[in-house]
Formats: sequence, structure tokens, C-alpha cells
Amino acid sequence: MAKEPRGVMHAEVDSLHRLHGDYYLQRFTSPRLVFEPGQFVMVKPSGSLDPFLPRAYSILRVKRPGRRAGGGKTVVEILYKVIGKGTTALSQLKRGDRVDFLGPLGNGYRVPRNLTTTLLVAGGIGVPPVVALAESLRRSRFTVHASRKRDIGHRRMVAFIGGKTRHDILCAADLRKAGATVHVATEDGSLGHRGLVTDLLDSFLRSSVDGRRSTIYACGPHPMLHAVARVAERFEIPCQVSLEAEMGCGFGACMGCVIPVQGSGFRVQGSRKPPAMNDELSTMNDRSYKLCCKDGPVFDAQEIAW
Repeated sequence: MAKEPRGVMHAEVDSLHRLHGDYYLQRFTSPRLVFEPGQFVMVKPSGSLDPFLPRAYSILRVKRPGRRAGGGKTVVEILYKVIGKGTTALSQLKRGDRVDFLGPLGNGYRVPRNLTTTLLVAGGIGVPPVVALAESLRRSRFTVHASRKRDIGHRRMVAFIGGKTRHDILCAADLRKAGATVHVATEDGSLGHRGLVTDLLDSFLRSSVDGRRSTIYACGPHPMLHAVARVAERFEIPCQVSLEAEMGCGFGACMGCVIPVQGSGFRVQGSRKPPAMNDELSTMNDRSYKLCCKDGPVFDAQEIAW
């Protein structure tokens, strides 16, 4: 479970790189930050009234420079696509501009100790937390458990990246550098397999993979995640998905990012008056929900009421 975040901090823009199209990689210098792959930050230009609320961005990576570089401050990287006021405002900032910065927030991916095959699935701008996980696993090649060193260097990582066109395929080189075998799918066939990324995942799983020691980690558009969840269920492989929802605060106060779930969660009851007219409405609205920001954004795929 993630720790409670500190209050809003001020960070400065370190650099901004336009990758291609409307995709940007942005770096901020901030006070020391430790995160779990899958967590996110809330960011907006300092003093901005339009947009008034910050936006949520998955953390791609955090770098900790030496004393001679950055005075010991960390460098936080995010990757985003310009699609609205929030991302447009960030893409117009210059080096040294200040931003309001809150995080890390939420709960990240969970990695079982006996994991041998890591299956990473990313669609479009959903790639940052997947890359963060791959790089984290790469760094943890040797870990210490119960006072003895355990070599986990034989973990296998296989990544599946999907997008509408080749311009939507991001961070393939980063995943390969982390040690993953990368498979690419585009809907128009401009790069890799022509079709959906779940086609590649399904085809791979039809070959040989030990589902008892494999886990799927996915992030991307909701329809893609639903399809990944169905594939995982069919092959009986654990699956964790990182969901996206519109957020106002990032830590559960505004209740604006509810996600329908199976089983326990807080419930929303339909109106009970008059009973004769609203029985059907009450049944439809009697559902369980969790908060994407506080309970997620990473959930077990079987927990979601797709």
C-alpha cells in the first residue's frame, strides 16, 4: 500500500522534448521522490487558473543525480500527449518555469516473488508505467531475501506495444534496453503486426508459457484493458491493469474518479421514493465502487466490473 503523499510541492521544468506528433517527454527537478511503478503525480503550472485543477500523469522514471548535478534534487520524467488545456499548458512551459507538483500518488504494480515471466502490455500513452516496471525489474536483478541473495536474473520480460499508427508506438527502445523482447502492433499496419495488440498477446500465450509463474501488467485505453483482461481470464494468468480516470485531487477527497468493481467497495444506492416507481432504478444503481486515485490506479483485472 502506498504511503500518504506529502503536500503540494513546487518543482521546476528541467527540459521538454517533443518526441513526434503531439507526444512530449518532460522532466522536472523536485525534492527527493521515491515511487512504485504504476504510481502517478498531479501537475499543473504554478499560479494557473485555467486549468485550475492539476492533471494526473504516470511517472515514467525518477533519476537521482549526484551532488554535482542538480544539488541532490531528483529529476522526474513524465510522458504525455497534448489533448486538452492541461497538457497544452505543460507543453508551453520553458526551462526553469515552476509547477505545482503532488505525488507520488496511488498504488503501483505488485510483483510476486516467484514471478518468472513478466508480460507487459501497453497501448498508446499507457506505456510509462509499463516502462517504469520493466526498468525496476531490471534493477532488481539481484535481491536479498531472508539474509540470502536470490538471483532473479532469469526473469523473462516480453512486451507488447499497440497503437493506431507507428507514431503512437512509444518507448520500444527503452523496453528493449530494460531487457524485454518487444512485439509491436498497429491498427493501420504501418509498424509491426497489423491489428490489435491483444492479437499478439493471445498468439504468444497460445505458445508455451507457465501461467502459474506469469503475470500480465497492462496500461492503456479502457477497451484495450478489457480485452487484455478477457485474454488473461481465458488463459488463467494473473493480470494487473492500470486504469485512467478524470481526477480533481488525486488522493480521494473529491470522489470524482469512481471505478465500478466486483464485490466490496463503497456503494451508491438509487432513490427509494416512490418505491413502486424506482425499484428498477435502485437495482441498477446498487453497485460497488472504488476510487481510481486512492485504491488504484492499479487493480487486479478480475476486480473490475467491466
